Amino acid sequence: KLAQRLRKEGKRAVLAPADTRRPAAMEQLVVLAKGANLPHYYMPQEKNPRAIVQKALDLAKSEAYDVLIIDSAGRLHIDEELMQELKDMAAMAKPAETLFIADAMIGQDAVKAATQFHEGVPLTGIILTKMDGDSRGGAALSIKEVLGIPVRYLGTGEKVGDLEPFDPARVAGRILGMGDVLSLIEKAEDAVEADEAEAMAEKLRRNDFTMDDLLKQIKMVRKMGPITDLLKHLPMGGPFKKLADME
Repeated sequence: KLAQRLRKEGKRAVLAPADTRRPAAMEQLVVLAKGANLPHYYMPQEKNPRAIVQKALDLAKSEAYDVLIIDSAGRLHIDEELMQELKDMAAMAKPAETLFIADAMIGQDAVKAATQFHEGVPLTGIILTKMDGDSRGGAALSIKEVLGIPVRYLGTGEKVGDLEPFDPARVAGRILGMGDVLSLIEKAEDAVEADEAEAMAEKLRRNDFTMDDLLKQIKMVRKMGPITDLLKHLPMGGPFKKLADME
């Protein structure tokens, strides 16, 4: 998701799967990368994450990538061996950013894990996932408060494009049930070409809107994600309150 986001911003990013501990973690990342047509360095024969990091660094430099994203092993309960591994990887890569990926639904356990990671390998930011669920993201606020590191991005769905920059005002709006119309507009801009939208509006004005046009519009809305997610972005006061909970 992060590589896709960076590509949208005009940067050339490459992925290096280096989680050799969790079964099929590297293969899973490769499948996702191929699906999104993102460059990656997959070294299935290499079982030492330190070696993967060194080779990936050399390759990324020689191929002039702007960003190398290293996926390291993560845990809620951290052991000494894992922490030493991460320290070694960080010393080799000298990362500009060390991001902690927290599941918004985990709650206070995430704060404990983030604190342990921060003590071993200083973190520079948080990416909070599963923000499209029922969770309000209280863990993020706790991590921010305890460690003083910013929330960088929010994962808002399962698709590779479902990652958005963290905006405190928008998240507060969602928590308070005031919606998040700005995010909805951004989703629409991604799914709908401006000239196409204008052409549709013109057809409506001329009373020339056909069933084919309706089908096109339905396809555009489907690109934006499930209707339930779109409704969550609308201010749901008064008679609309029950809509947000409907399947």
